[in-house]
Amino acid sequence: TSSMNIRDIFESFVKELKRVISVDYAAIALIEEDQLYTVALSAEVPPVRQAGERIPLDGTTTEWVSRERKTLYEAALVKQRRFWTAEHYIKEGIRSIVHLPLIAKDEVIGSLIIASYQPDAYSKEEIRLLEHLASQIATPVKNSQLYLKAEQRSRVDDLTGLFNRRYFEEQLKDDIARCSRYGGMFSLLMLDLDNFKAYNDIYGHPSGDKLLNQIGRIIRDSIRSADRPFRYGGDEFIVVLPETKDEDACVVAERVRKQVVDAMEAKQAGVTCSIGLASYPSDGVLPDELVTAADTALYHAKETGGNHVYLASKILSEPVEKAGMNARYTGLSVVYALASAVDTRDPYIYGHSRKVNAYAVALAEALGLPPETVSRISTAALLHDVGKIGIPDELLNKDGELSDADWYQIKLHPRLGANIVGNVPNLVPCLGGILYHHERLDGNGYPEGLKGESIPLDARILAI
Repeated sequence: TSSMNIRDIFESFVKELKRVISVDYAAIALIEEDQLYTVALSAEVPPVRQAGERIPLDGTTTEWVSRERKTLYEAALVKQRRFWTAEHYIKEGIRSIVHLPLIAKDEVIGSLIIASYQPDAYSKEEIRLLEHLASQIATPVKNSQLYLKAEQRSRVDDLTGLFNRRYFEEQLKDDIARCSRYGGMFSLLMLDLDNFKAYNDIYGHPSGDKLLNQIGRIIRDSIRSADRPFRYGGDEFIVVLPETKDEDACVVAERVRKQVVDAMEAKQAGVTCSIGLASYPSDGVLPDELVTAADTALYHAKETGGNHVYLASKILSEPVEKAGMNARYTGLSVVYALASAVDTRDPYIYGHSRKVNAYAVALAEALGLPPETVSRISTAALLHDVGKIGIPDELLNKDGELSDADWYQIKLHPRLGANIVGNVPNLVPCLGGILYHHERLDGNGYPEGLKGESIPLDARILAI
């Protein structure tokens, strides 16, 4: 392959492999000292583990195949359970699994893992084929590993050793795309040091840098192995907590806050930390929305004296609770008010939206989607073009061919629509469909140029 990215290689590899062998789960796990790094993963259903996670190497099947330098086939995983990792695979529905050593230049660099949701899914001939394929991809994977290490260095903050802001922004987009596809969740923890400026002024910037490095270590040691810490800038840090709702994220945040306080008290630094929390999708479905929600919660934590943890959902819900509004009926009334506004703005849009609504609901029901998902798609279909409210009349009603400048304005309407609907909390779940309904499977759509299954399912249905 000409690609140096393991995940690119792996996606193509799995796609071709499925033509000849039943594959429900596939992964490449690489050995990094005493850790096992899942560098690439493909699964038919959302997996418990994600690509990028690390677990201890000791006691894993990969440790065994690397030591023995031979394939291990567990045809009846539920009965065998030879290694502690079996429990994780069983929870994911896997019933038979093949572990194949990846050997490049006589060095075992990790394992190729192929699995099925059915017991005893692979014949001897199929396993021999997998062994041949594993030997063929080992060297490209090794080369990709070297490339990834160089790439990872560009993602790391030199001072703290945590991931940097640029990589956070990339990962946040990926997390949102994945959760839009699978219906998952995650939380953001945004941390800012209290009194750090005073500490810097008193002890100097070299001491301040050492303290930031210590804070980075404290955060890393206080979170779970699946959580990802980033230095956001200055004395601000962010932690992404996969598959974690806000209440559970609050437990992690309190643990981090307490560890920071204890460490700073021990050195009499006079520094504490404030933390704001936001969750996808309840606090937003766009990157800027989530960061803003977490930042707002952080602001409240600092304004109330610092050294606190605040949830964005609690802050943002207060005005509604005080007004005694019924969220369900308020949301419905807003839907009809927005639809009416679109009707007044351009009668064509409303008629078009009603047709899209009918077809989208029919498709969603034919796919057997849950009623709440069908309802969400229905609402998104009705409102998917509401952003055209912000497009000038003369452009919408223009006769003849549109210029490049005209198209530039037209292509703004998904973002405009998402901005309008995003101000209504009950409509936030509809944003994925509204924002991405002009994306195309080949990546030539707009506004983000998403392709394939990275486009949320709601948006793919609306596009049809």
